[in-house]
Amino acid sequence: MSQLSIKIENCNNIDSAEILLTENKLNIKFGSNGTGKSTIATAIASDNQSLETLMPFKLRQDNPESKSPLVSGIDSISEVMCFNEEYVNQIVFRQDELIKDSFSIFIQTPSYKDKTEQIQSIVSGIKQVFAENADLEAFLTDLKTLSSNIKLTSTGSISKASPAYKGLGSGNKLVHIPEGLETYSAFLRNSNNVSWIDWQMRGQSFLDISDDCPFCTAHVADKKEQIKKVSEEYDKTAIKHLSGLIEILDKLGHYFTDDANAILDIIKTLSDGLNSQHLEFLVSVKNQIDDLISRLENLKVLSSVHFGLGETVAEKLPEYKIDLTFFDRLNSDRTNELVESLNASLDDVINRAGTLQGQINLQRIEVTQLIERHQKGINQFLSNAGYRYHVFIESADDRYQLKLRHKDFADNISRGNQHFSFGERNAFALVLFMYECLSREPDLIILDDPISSFDKSKKYAIMDMLFRQNQSLKGKTVLVLTHDIEPIIDTVKSVRGLFNNQVDASFLRQNRGVITEIGITRNDILTFSQICDSVLASEKSPLVKLVYLRRLYEIVDDKGDAYQVLSNLFHKRPIAEATDSRIPTIAGGVNSISPDEFDCGVAIIEAKFGTFDYQQELDDICNNSHITQRYNECDNAYEKLQIFRILNSDHSNSIIRKFINESYHIENELICQLAPSKFNTIPQYVIDECDNHMEQTAIETAV
Repeated sequence: MSQLSIKIENCNNIDSAEILLTENKLNIKFGSNGTGKSTIATAIASDNQSLETLMPFKLRQDNPESKSPLVSGIDSISEVMCFNEEYVNQIVFRQDELIKDSFSIFIQTPSYKDKTEQIQSIVSGIKQVFAENADLEAFLTDLKTLSSNIKLTSTGSISKASPAYKGLGSGNKLVHIPEGLETYSAFLRNSNNVSWIDWQMRGQSFLDISDDCPFCTAHVADKKEQIKKVSEEYDKTAIKHLSGLIEILDKLGHYFTDDANAILDIIKTLSDGLNSQHLEFLVSVKNQIDDLISRLENLKVLSSVHFGLGETVAEKLPEYKIDLTFFDRLNSDRTNELVESLNASLDDVINRAGTLQGQINLQRIEVTQLIERHQKGINQFLSNAGYRYHVFIESADDRYQLKLRHKDFADNISRGNQHFSFGERNAFALVLFMYECLSREPDLIILDDPISSFDKSKKYAIMDMLFRQNQSLKGKTVLVLTHDIEPIIDTVKSVRGLFNNQVDASFLRQNRGVITEIGITRNDILTFSQICDSVLASEKSPLVKLVYLRRLYEIVDDKGDAYQVLSNLFHKRPIAEATDSRIPTIAGGVNSISPDEFDCGVAIIEAKFGTFDYQQELDDICNNSHITQRYNECDNAYEKLQIFRILNSDHSNSIIRKFINESYHIENELICQLAPSKFNTIPQYVIDECDNHMEQTAIETAV
């Protein structure tokens, strides 16, 4: 398999890094916190503009070489999907569905799209009528405009807030101009009448300043009442509604019957406003145009979703034909002309009803299978991981949405993240991320520390779901960045066969801004017993070997005679003062080890080493110069840390002391681990602190 070599420079705490990815495999990169794993994920997934946000702080003010964040080696990658906190917050746990755009992720497969195209090709003649007939599109648009002017209440009557009522409720004052305002008729009946009324009303606020016209300064003292009457009789909003209603009725005039137009002409020119008969007629017009709009739009978007389960296409299609006999207000020659072309195209579809039925049935079968498979896969994972939730995919018109329910609650749960624990939230998000990746098929998938927060059983359930099942990321190019060694132990050693040996693992080490990586193979994952045996057989110093041997006894909980001897040695006790931790300490008493037990312990150690002189080793341990020399000879950070602990068990920095005495004194509970002599897992800042202290000790010793 081919490899990608991705180089990252000048990004946050990374000066340089080279990351190797094997294509079409799961690449797990293990590194301690602070290594820069999230920076690696962000840098690879960023575009050029967002990459600039990773500029290191040390280069933001002092950057004489004009360095900038840079990622190279990804030219062959056109799309990257990254699982991180941003993904969880923006994509999953939506109000109405668990994941944004469930339909395209779970249902809209290439096969689904292909069948949809075949169905659309059968009904394309209807859509073509709309596309090629500008009058039909304009007719539909104008009908919608008229409908929006005539709004109904919940009881089916004309709303007084409706534009039609506001415009005509008091009659048409553009035709019937109130007495005394006839001189303004040219302005009131002009197409810009709304602007004129607004202009005239704004001028009225200045009439009380003077008897002169605020616009032309002519004397108007005897006309003030007439001028003010304009605003009393006319409201610019009402005139705007009236003008708009008349305009749209005039545009639609040749689509109404002669009888309907005659009544509409009366309504448009009323002098006293709308009465019950007028309102009843407008309601009938409203209902008929809304019905016709619905039928036209259904034809325009006709697809498989319009046929319910169990419905026969041949029986359903005729219902879409438009019979203007039932539209007595709109049954004009012009409307018939438009409708006939649509009905004719629908007849062509009816003639192909059998073919259409077959394609719809095939698509339904596929959707049913998809839903069953996705639901089964997700719910099986939830069960395996011990979560009391289940999902189902629900049809919503022509869409499908992924919904969530709790096993103790029958209704859907909205905004699942409000109910989930942190672990549940991340587990759900990971599974949903996997399905989106399967839908979008990106070139590279990145998981930024996805499972470190889970317990062991859930970790494996997630890994199994993501990388083993038929519907999984198996065979995709995936980069997992983690500070958890367990996924590597599982996939590279413990159950590697279950993962078909499709995993490449490596360790990331950062040293002062430079990240290097070293591959992890099955042979690198060892028990501490194996690690200890290897060290005892090596050419390392006796002190280092004794450190490993004591730690082996600690891990296997063997507190026998040999352990007691080593414990006394590292606590720098002379033979005469040697104690036995197995004996309870009594107030005022001494828990001394017996000479026979001490000699037995020495003999056991000699069998391991060949030779062992307690007094000589004690003298060396108590000699700071000797300890400093052994420290400097160490070729890995782990051994340095253990020797440093012997010299400085009471280090003044409590955080460093806790790290040395606990975090890396008695290792975690994993059966297997990486050999510390090969994989430098100690953070650099800890070793730097140790180095500084050892240098100070050397200076003090020399003095």
